Amino acid sequence: MSRTLSELLDEGAERLHSAGIENSRLAAELFLRAILNLRRIDIHIEPDRTVEDDDCAALAEMIERKLRHEPLQYIIGETEWFGLTIRCDARALIPRPETEIVVERALELIKSTPNPRVADVGTGTGCIAIAIAQSRRDAVVFATDLSSGALQLAEENIRLHNLSERIELRQGDLLSPLMIEPAFDLIIANLPYVRESEWPELMSEVRDHEPHGALVAGEDGLEAIRQLIVEAPDLLKTSGYLVVEYGIDHDEAIRRIVDEGKGLKVRETIIDYNQRPRGMAIEKV
Repeated sequence: MSRTLSELLDEGAERLHSAGIENSRLAAELFLRAILNLRRIDIHIEPDRTVEDDDCAALAEMIERKLRHEPLQYIIGETEWFGLTIRCDARALIPRPETEIVVERALELIKSTPNPRVADVGTGTGCIAIAIAQSRRDAVVFATDLSSGALQLAEENIRLHNLSERIELRQGDLLSPLMIEPAFDLIIANLPYVRESEWPELMSEVRDHEPHGALVAGEDGLEAIRQLIVEAPDLLKTSGYLVVEYGIDHDEAIRRIVDEGKGLKVRETIIDYNQRPRGMAIEKV
């Protein structure tokens, strides 16, 4: 039996709401818009528009996936981040708004650097590398990841933004794929920083669907960041920057790691939208 837009929206929202899904009506609306390639206003202008059976079935499948607490971005297949459309699926972590703050500050740090050489470590979807390449047309950008699946997704996103000639992907752990490259003006990373003990307590949307390896980094959540801080001086130019994102309670621990190492000093803590420590700019001296 055929359904109208308003009927599908009401029915979908009710199913999601009954299952305790937050923002249920918005989720149902976003699913409809993705399936039918609609603007938000179209649903309200044409509430009695009839929807084909195949599209009704596609909506039902999306709702079933959401009832299993799959992230909305994976279901739709993309997200808006830093003014960019970024394709998303279970091969990589979903880009978060907090990371935009870290990228904005990193771009400010290299604002006066001509033709900056930039390395995005643990690139995931490729979003950071893409944002930097789009913002700095003169930048030379490399992006690394240990996961072949993440690199495939990053390549799809890079092609989507017509940046294949400006971003070079390398597979390997942290900076190891770049050791033969000339030094960089900026190394930026959003690496795993969840403690192993915190994993069972994460929301189902995160714990059951996003990749464990992109989130968890040992007992203190700092294994990957600690290793990067050790490796970075060998690949940074003097006065170059290492910019890392981290958990809201990691600032003091990372400061100690930097102070105990060689060749780096803390430039500043980066504060997020909620006025909490979210990243650090570290300078090579």
